[in-house]
Amino acid sequence: MDVSQVLCFAGLALFMLGLLNGLAIPRMRSQRIGLSAHLAGVQSGTFLIAVGLLWPRLSLSQTWSEALGNGLWVSLFMIWVSLVLAGVFGAGRELPIAGQGITTTPARQRLVSVLLIAGSLGCLAAVAGLLALWHWRL
Repeated sequence: MDVSQVLCFAGLALFMLGLLNGLAIPRMRSQRIGLSAHLAGVQSGTFLIAVGLLWPRLSLSQTWSEALGNGLWVSLFMIWVSLVLAGVFGAGRELPIAGQGITTTPARQRLVSVLLIAGSLGCLAAVAGLLALWHWRL
């Protein structure tokens, strides 16, 4: 599969996981963080599908295309997983608005924080790289 197909597939998978996540919200320790995970999954999945459809129109070298494309979908999955775990564990320390003061064990909080920060930085780097290398294929 080329990068475009990978992005579209990953987007559809993340969209589906976000929908299924919505069914689990009532059972989560922090339902507001669970709702955040649901929305992040659905929105990130939609974004990945859109980027995947746009990808063939961009002029990127094979190396940059694979690095940015794979970095993007992996980082968005990391963000979604971190929010699902935060909702299940009640790890609200790093998410003060949605977390509403709910806390969990330090190890669980650390796991959620590492995934969330790494995913956020990875997504930021991938989008910044994409913008820096942006050239339309005519």
